[in-house]
Amino acid sequence: MSQHLITLLDHSRDEIEGYLDLSHAIKKEYKTQGANDALKGRTAAMIFEKPSLRTRVTFEAGMVQLGGAAINLDPGQISLGKRESVRDAAYSLSRWVDAIVARTFSHTLVTELARHASVPVINALTDLHHPCQALALGQTLQEHRGKLAGLRLAFVGDGNNVANSIAELAGHTGMHFVLACPKGYEQSAEVVKGLQALFTKNGGSYTVTNDAGAGVRGADMIYTDVWVSMGEEAQAEEKSRHFKPFQVNAELLAKAPAECLVSHCLPAHVGEEITQDVMDSARCVCFDEAENRLHAQKAVLLKLVKPGRR
Repeated sequence: MSQHLITLLDHSRDEIEGYLDLSHAIKKEYKTQGANDALKGRTAAMIFEKPSLRTRVTFEAGMVQLGGAAINLDPGQISLGKRESVRDAAYSLSRWVDAIVARTFSHTLVTELARHASVPVINALTDLHHPCQALALGQTLQEHRGKLAGLRLAFVGDGNNVANSIAELAGHTGMHFVLACPKGYEQSAEVVKGLQALFTKNGGSYTVTNDAGAGVRGADMIYTDVWVSMGEEAQAEEKSRHFKPFQVNAELLAKAPAECLVSHCLPAHVGEEITQDVMDSARCVCFDEAENRLHAQKAVLLKLVKPGRR
């Protein structure tokens, strides 16, 4: 098993399923018995270059609920790669803490941290991947559908970092993944190459369409995300024009099966990629998924930050 969680591609199907099984067990234990001290005396350093509510709160709360602690490091104060090299920061942090949780613009920054750190590095979101979000989605789908293999998941929107990680989850677990997006907003050729290898190995399928209605046909879940990711604000007007036909609304849901679920990684720009009535409907499980961020990330911490490591 990889020492780090940078992308789901770095892990095997058994390892992904191990994360999910542990997430369910942790949630059940927390609901019935409360917190435990499995990571007592352990500390996670948190580096968040991008704004965060769910990721930061769930990692901090997760460490506390496991008996450990989290230290939030102001990116402006540490200035990774500027004030000192990423290598030297990784060397120093590895002497003090038991894990590094990093949410950055550059994916390369996280991979460089992992290359030099002797403690686990956890990707809390980069411009290319968001593995923790995908694990929480996997847990949520299992709760509502009982399985992942054979399910059809339609990602309606940009072929972005969240889409990449959810497609990786689908590839590992034998799901049928469909990306419905405007032409020109597909996932990169490099990402698709890795995904196709996963689907070939584990079953399921990978499809891209530029027709939202065709994309959601037969779907067990429709997933969406903001059209303009953090750092893309200058593209907002142009992207909005292209993505309007891909709004998740009542009209689009009518083209999917009646039992089809809907989710969103949040925060949502209501009225853009998703409408309020869909967000408020019984079919939307985005807040179940947000809750499961806590338990999925506890599972990651417990798998990677082993008690007694030092």
